[in-house]
Amino acid sequence: METYRATSDVVACTLSPDDLKETEKAWHKLFRLSLVSRQEVAGGLRLEVHPGSADALRSLIDIERDCCRWITFELDGPVVTMTSPGDGEAAIREMWA
Repeated sequence: METYRATSDVVACTLSPDDLKETEKAWHKLFRLSLVSRQEVAGGLRLEVHPGSADALRSLIDIERDCCRWITFELDGPVVTMTSPGDGEAAIREMWA
């Protein structure tokens, strides 16, 4: 398992509007084709995709790690757990509803 700790307390996304739109499309496609489970956990959310989509998940997490530095990501193959204290918890759940 790889853990990428949050490096900011500011709950904000730094993607441009166009990049955000493209990233959202990629997430929707991954969910539509490969989402196995979505589970709320303390501080955020755990997502699991089909094992064959682990690389696609990793690519999206790499984008999110750069633009949403307020999230701690725990990546384990096709499973990612995303957490943040305070307002970040609700934001995570809303972003990946």
